[in-house]
Amino acid sequence: MRGVVVIAAAVGALLAATPAWAETVTLASDHGVARYDSRVRFRGTIDSPAPVPVSLLRNGLVVATTTSNAGAFHFQLDARLPGRFTARGPLSESAPVSLRLKPRLTSRIVGRRKLGGTVFIAGRLLPARAGTLVLRNHGRRVRVRVGPAGRFRVRVPASWGANITGRIALTPSAGYTRVWRRVRLRLSMPALRMGSHGPAVLALKRRLHELHYALPSVDSGFGYATYEAVLAFQKVNWMPRTGRVDGAVWRRLWRASVPRARVARGDYIEVDKSRQVLFEVRGGVVVNVLHVSTGATGNTPVGTWHVYSEVAGWSWVLWQPMYFLRGFAIHGYPSVPPYPASHGCVRIPMWAATALRGRWGRGATIRVYG
Repeated sequence: MRGVVVIAAAVGALLAATPAWAETVTLASDHGVARYDSRVRFRGTIDSPAPVPVSLLRNGLVVATTTSNAGAFHFQLDARLPGRFTARGPLSESAPVSLRLKPRLTSRIVGRRKLGGTVFIAGRLLPARAGTLVLRNHGRRVRVRVGPAGRFRVRVPASWGANITGRIALTPSAGYTRVWRRVRLRLSMPALRMGSHGPAVLALKRRLHELHYALPSVDSGFGYATYEAVLAFQKVNWMPRTGRVDGAVWRRLWRASVPRARVARGDYIEVDKSRQVLFEVRGGVVVNVLHVSTGATGNTPVGTWHVYSEVAGWSWVLWQPMYFLRGFAIHGYPSVPPYPASHGCVRIPMWAATALRGRWGRGATIRVYG
């Protein structure tokens, strides 16, 4: 009987210590979106008649504590992570308040601002895991690798040209907002000609190669083959045939696309007498462009022909000829000027003749247009 009395007394003491109110906690924030590292204020109420401890939780983890005053409380913290925040009193917890974060993104241009030089966009993203960072320029994009501390350094592709107006932009992860920085970059464009050498020549040849203009190699030297590739580009784009690269050529290079074939199907060689160029076409797509010289009197025969004979090496003064009609052939020759100069054949550069015959040869279709 004595034990029952003791238990009853303990239960009575517990009931006396239990608050006699139904606790309600509210929480609000001054911002739904906060900038990284800015001060964010949370405020709330708790219907407690006396000061009680209150905790602020982010995604269920306590990040700050305080004591209520006259039923009110507030918190201030530096916004460094997004999340769902709640306030917890002795007996209950508030409804969640979501906070989204606007990351901090900085960027700068480093390197030589000269065409062919190495140029980088460097900067920092905080927090580092706020999303995926991409460098964009007129539909082209390069993904940016961000380090653990948020720092990044991305090379600007030389193929993007000398005048870049783009942006480095964040595709945000959950809880973050989009941010971006404008990238404006103007590189100096040196004039180039036979004998030029250096990074700008390398940038030129890389761009010509991307556009499928024939080159024996892609390096930093401007020799006769580069001169011929520039001539072919100028011819295709109806520009003055100088073989030199000035501002007009540079600007056209960055805007240009791979030339189109007349017939968008099949494999054949296309010769355009009006522009004095030769296209190698595979599956209706131009895969190689060569500078040529056709008949000085306009006598190169127009039509569709087939190679009926080929010679490995010399045939009289013709190097690696592919005959497509009587004595008319496509062949290598030491002199291939920017204008019609042959007796009727299609002259191509000596260095290109062996490989061209090897890729096509007997039976190849030749389409000649006036």
